[in-house]
Amino acid sequence: MALNALCALCGLIIAVVTSFHAVGAQKSLCGNSEFWNSDLDVCVPCASCKKYPKTPSCNTCKSVEDTPDVWKLAAITSFSVLAVVLVGAALIIVVMVHRHKLHKRPLREPIEETAGPLYQA
Repeated sequence: MALNALCALCGLIIAVVTSFHAVGAQKSLCGNSEFWNSDLDVCVPCASCKKYPKTPSCNTCKSVEDTPDVWKLAAITSFSVLAVVLVGAALIIVVMVHRHKLHKRPLREPIEETAGPLYQA
């Protein structure tokens, strides 16, 4: 009787080890962006976790976030630099116009000529 129990236990252990090995081998067939779905017995892309987040084994996927949008960063940076350049140019133009008007103001008192052809000493 003990021999039969021992054989049954050994058979159970072999069956469990074999099933774990088979599942591990199947999981290793999946790529980096996939996970093994034991219900379907296929590798499922991690992108499906976005649509079906409660799928079992989705937690084994690495972060499924989108790649950062580099073009958005470049656009924001470009528009910021453009805005700074335009504001700077506007300030320079305002200062130049102000100086030009300041120098063109008419004199309030007439200038006395003290030398020249009209001077009679």
